[in-house]
Amino acid sequence: MLEGIVGEENVKVDRVDLLCYSNDMTPYKYEPDILVFPTSTEEVSKILRLANTRKIAVTTRGAGTSVVGGVLPRGGGIILDMAKMDKVKEVKGEDLYVVVEPGVVLDKLNKVLLPHGLFFPPDTGSSSACTIGGMAATNASGAHAMKYGTTKDWILGLEVVLADGRVVKTGTPVFKTSSGYNLTHLFVGSEGTLGVITELTLKVIPLPSYKATVSVFFDEIEKAGKASTDIILAGVRAAAMEFMDGTCIEVINEVFNLGLPKAQGLMFIELDGQEKSVKEEIKKITEICRKRGGRNIEWTDDPQEYEKIWEARKTLVASLARLKEGYVLTHFAEDPGFPISEVKEAIKEFQKISEKYGITIATFGHTGDGNIHPVMIINPDDPQEWRKVKLVEKEFMDLTLRKKGTISAEHGMGLCKIPFARTGLGASLNVMKKIKEALDPNHILNPGKMGLDTEEREEPGHFLYQDSAKIRRDLFLKKYKNEITKCFRCGLCRATCPIFNQTMVESAGARGKVLLSYFLLTGQLEPSEKLLEAFNLCTLCMHCTITCPAGVKVAEIVETARRDLASKGFIHPAHKAIAKNILKYNSVFGENATPKAELAESLKEAT
Repeated sequence: MLEGIVGEENVKVDRVDLLCYSNDMTPYKYEPDILVFPTSTEEVSKILRLANTRKIAVTTRGAGTSVVGGVLPRGGGIILDMAKMDKVKEVKGEDLYVVVEPGVVLDKLNKVLLPHGLFFPPDTGSSSACTIGGMAATNASGAHAMKYGTTKDWILGLEVVLADGRVVKTGTPVFKTSSGYNLTHLFVGSEGTLGVITELTLKVIPLPSYKATVSVFFDEIEKAGKASTDIILAGVRAAAMEFMDGTCIEVINEVFNLGLPKAQGLMFIELDGQEKSVKEEIKKITEICRKRGGRNIEWTDDPQEYEKIWEARKTLVASLARLKEGYVLTHFAEDPGFPISEVKEAIKEFQKISEKYGITIATFGHTGDGNIHPVMIINPDDPQEWRKVKLVEKEFMDLTLRKKGTISAEHGMGLCKIPFARTGLGASLNVMKKIKEALDPNHILNPGKMGLDTEEREEPGHFLYQDSAKIRRDLFLKKYKNEITKCFRCGLCRATCPIFNQTMVESAGARGKVLLSYFLLTGQLEPSEKLLEAFNLCTLCMHCTITCPAGVKVAEIVETARRDLASKGFIHPAHKAIAKNILKYNSVFGENATPKAELAESLKEAT
């Protein structure tokens, strides 16, 4: 029936395709039963009406860049991939708004707005891959939230399909309204549990005329935290204020060859606006940082210079995969938000917890708005390390709540934050459950998330790394085990993979192929014609490897997987024909070589 709604080409049921949608950047794995690509609101409405009648779970997916398991199909059922709803429908420059479909990628939207002298301010680290719909679903923000706020502050209205297929529109394309409940904000941040967003009206603003970035190094992390508080209290209106610890500095030096000095902390502050006022604020920042022990203080208004540090910051998370061979980065307990005055103490406590458990923790984040990201780097094959991860997570969350913070500042709750939903939200969780019950009584929309229908996170058999020790020794891929697990599944390769951008299907892209290699290597997938087809959909152009901050050797992995499949008897018919021609005729095209040899001999005699 789904083929009748969206067309046969927009429905995938083969396990090779489905497994590529079973994971995001978390260590969990849930397989969908079917994958559907809608192309219109009408199609989404029909799909949800059918699913609701039959009580089939529906999980909406953007680019799959979630770090909290928000897009994992915990109830199986349908994955609704919005990648083909990617139109910028209207740009109203004179009214400062734009209308888009949910599958529009953030960077692509800003490219469309650039000739109009406009931009959409929320700026995530995954901007080259993440979709506007996904940003709305999680109320994403990023580095520039300090000045420009979060996604919800830039959404004027939505078109949403409810669980029973009804379509509702919220908001208006005007900048303020006092007409009833703010239903727009109800759906923003609801992580696809209340409805499916099919259209967004966004507020946009003119590009700032001048930008500059200040960088400062500190030998004591607490002093960097104090400096950030002092800068804010001095009335400096920074666009962004970012922090990285010594571990992060080490990694970006290796990946980007920036030549940054060794330090315990790096803070960089972006300012934008009128040139005169920006330069006055740079003087204030410099003076404050010097008083707090800052060194190597530099600033630049050259885009080529400041974009280097911002590129490093945006790709930092995936770059951390290079820190230790065979180790992976996990986002458990990551993304807490603190009152600004508590940031310095929180960073200090993170370090103590790291030392207590012997777990490597890289800390970075947006000190200007109190949003910190302490991420753990562990050996995925060591059960003891996973045990420590849970203990560290508990200490992080306890610290956050003790400091009157929030358990998730910008990534959403998804699956990962469920154990802390009750203590973090209190009685408001009960109110959320009542809203969920009213809009989705059959609980078909993104089940198992946010603590709405279950407050349990762990389920046997749904851990991505549980099979990492079951390596098949009969495959050439075994020597690429560490290379494969180094992939953080961040999705940044989606922007540069020509095959993915033609098909919009994960199994055709670089991230999907690395995941398929992992499933093949660990025996979760058997060699098949469909798997061969997926690996043959690669030109070995190396764009993904160039893009990948972790430097995953995707082309080598693909070539080795093809070799493994060939050794198991799975060879493309064209390749078989070529091999036969070479063996029989010593010619790729199966030509009789005798006439050419005779011609060559005669030419040789003639000369």
